[in-house]
Amino acid sequence: MSPDISQPANADPAITIIIPTFNRSALIGEAIDSVLQQTFGDFELIVVDDGSTDNTRDIVTGFTDSRLVFVQQENAGRSAARNRAIAMARGKYIAFLDSDDAYLRDKLERQVRFMEENPRIGMIYTSAKCIDAEGNILKNHTYVASVSGHIYRQIAFFRPVTITLPTVMLRREVLDTIGGFDEKMERFEDTDLWRRISKRYEVGAITHPTCLLRTHNDNTLRTQSPVKIAEAIEYYVEKVFREDADVDSGFLREGASRLYEYYGLAFMTVPAWRKQGLALLRKSVEFSPKRAGAIAMTAGVATLRTLKNVLSKQFRKKAA
Repeated sequence: MSPDISQPANADPAITIIIPTFNRSALIGEAIDSVLQQTFGDFELIVVDDGSTDNTRDIVTGFTDSRLVFVQQENAGRSAARNRAIAMARGKYIAFLDSDDAYLRDKLERQVRFMEENPRIGMIYTSAKCIDAEGNILKNHTYVASVSGHIYRQIAFFRPVTITLPTVMLRREVLDTIGGFDEKMERFEDTDLWRRISKRYEVGAITHPTCLLRTHNDNTLRTQSPVKIAEAIEYYVEKVFREDADVDSGFLREGASRLYEYYGLAFMTVPAWRKQGLALLRKSVEFSPKRAGAIAMTAGVATLRTLKNVLSKQFRKKAA
């Protein structure tokens, strides 16, 4: 597939918004429109089609706004697509959007104002609302921007604070210093980037929601591979321990334990994944044995027996 690149009229926009997409022709138009309708208009929007086989091209090229840049490439994954757009970006600030989500109209305006007023901040994120496949607001389903400042410890392991990618805006020089997305990662690549940024920069938070995050069949837990999720967790944990060896090991082990616990408990809600869920909970206990009781109480009595066996084996190894 030969690349197809169109350029915006303004060569020096304040913001570059990046949307990677793959076979989302039914939703990509809404995502693009939510950017083009922003109250702050000094931006370029780079849409990277990562090898779609549907009519994504027709949808995107149907927009005639000169701020829209369209790129087509062979399928290489969303991290590679984002990194390609980052290399092309002209904006002072970089923002992201997934092709199944949408911005609220004042998203860019709020964030640019904050960044201009807080020059020490390298990155800003916000709260977000969740919607269903049809766009209806899901009550009691929100992401809250709850912490700011030097927040590495709150966000490094996805828990307790989750930063959702569409809510983020950062300074271009931050990416020039830190680097882009890890193209080996199919999951947690955004958390990995926030982790690396938060070790060197202060992070700001806006509690006002600026994005709509969509839940649909393609992105629910049950439609994904438990094996791939487990492999992604292992890759990420190993990477954190390797790159953040300067952080105290107790914190790293606790964080890894909570990450394994979160997905282990999620797996336990899918009957066919119970075995994989127990394996993740065992890993959680191995990283932080003191948390076994709390984990088991959440997961259930049957799990308590399983985790007790893990602990007893560990104690026997230490005694030996």
